[in-house]
Amino acid sequence: MAQSLLSSGIGPVLSQALTLALVPVLFRLYTPEDFGAWAVIQVIAIGAGSLASLRFDLALVMERDPRAAEQLLFAVVAVVISCSVAAGFAIVFSAGYLETLGIDGLSAAMGWCWLLLVGLGVVFQGWLMREGAFAKISIGVVLNAIVTNLVQLGGGLFGHGSWLVTGSVAGQAAALMFNVWIVMRSTHRPDPKLLKFDKMLSMLQRNRRFPKISLPFTILSLLRERAPIFIIGLFAPSAAVGLYSQAWRLTHFPSGLTSAALRPVFFHRTASEGLEAQGAAIDRLVRSFLLASGPAIGFVAFGNDALAETLLGPRWRGAGQLAAMLVFPAALFTITNWMDRLLDAVGRQDVNLKVEVIAGLSSIGALWGALGAGSSLMTAVFLQCVALSASYLWFLWTCYRVAGWPRVGLVFSLLGAIAIIISTYLFLVVLSLILTQFQVLLTGATLVALAGIAVFLIARRGA
Repeated sequence: MAQSLLSSGIGPVLSQALTLALVPVLFRLYTPEDFGAWAVIQVIAIGAGSLASLRFDLALVMERDPRAAEQLLFAVVAVVISCSVAAGFAIVFSAGYLETLGIDGLSAAMGWCWLLLVGLGVVFQGWLMREGAFAKISIGVVLNAIVTNLVQLGGGLFGHGSWLVTGSVAGQAAALMFNVWIVMRSTHRPDPKLLKFDKMLSMLQRNRRFPKISLPFTILSLLRERAPIFIIGLFAPSAAVGLYSQAWRLTHFPSGLTSAALRPVFFHRTASEGLEAQGAAIDRLVRSFLLASGPAIGFVAFGNDALAETLLGPRWRGAGQLAAMLVFPAALFTITNWMDRLLDAVGRQDVNLKVEVIAGLSSIGALWGALGAGSSLMTAVFLQCVALSASYLWFLWTCYRVAGWPRVGLVFSLLGAIAIIISTYLFLVVLSLILTQFQVLLTGATLVALAGIAVFLIARRGA
């Protein structure tokens, strides 16, 4: 398993490293308003694109019969194209509303292209995941990041925010073309002779449980993560949307890494070997992540706006306060966001759905209710974070219960993480009395980096 984790994780690590390295540059080239408009388009493109397969891509990963998998691949591609066309009409009819959010016709069209590319990318990644081609998936992820950031960096020199979307579309297109090329060059490449309507329809009917259960779960997950962008846009200017969206994005960088690195590996292994066999490795990872997240949470909470201004520039003041609240639920999401596939693989999608209903409705309701009642954005986001944290902890507890894993060690690890958070925060407060602000922030960043390295070594040894 260590080799699979390394192959699956190296791409996300490199892509995240590149993106983070360019954050101080891109955030000075583009304004919060630019990122606010980009965030709205991203919500539409990634949200609708992830749903365009109706989650039949999960069935593709689990299908063991090669011929049936080929027929299902063609069927899911057809589903994605059909749903993308329908989404295109929805975008056209919503043009008036999108204009109020700063989205013009050209940007909306680019968003639709992004949507289609995401939908197709999910399908072909599912095929590669089924084949265990984790290294190939990683290469596609890195290619996406390289093209996206280079186009955004070059376009930022022209001073127009639309290059943020253009770069994202270009990166997604490059990754999709690479994945398609790999699939068509593989030994078990899909045979066009199997492209028959009745066979395709039969495969969709056979796997209809995925649209019935996994699709609603994904919709609720996306609402939990993406709907706040639209809700905040109803009550606050686009600059506030940009501050919130990028605070969310930066605090959730690690969750993207664990999702991309761990989800496909454990989904593949659980589908092949069963859930019980993964217990020791997963428990070790979860407890390590809990302890390692302590320094990061304490550091971001201490750094607040000083950290945001140092990294991003003075016009991003306010993003640090939002990040200081979002970092705790983001850390819990990093630990839990890949575990839903474990329950999918053993046919307990119902548990995922029930937990997500409560998580999505409570967090969105808290945010919307607070803003609607006239509370400040900070107060509303704090209430959202409380709801998210409680939901993620509940999911972690529920997952352990369903799998039958002991939970005593989990409780002690959680208490230990809280102790580390408080200790890190107080340590940095004491340092601030004798060192400059930059020196304190550098020390905090070093602690976070060392904790991350420790988790990587533990995970590699445990695998």
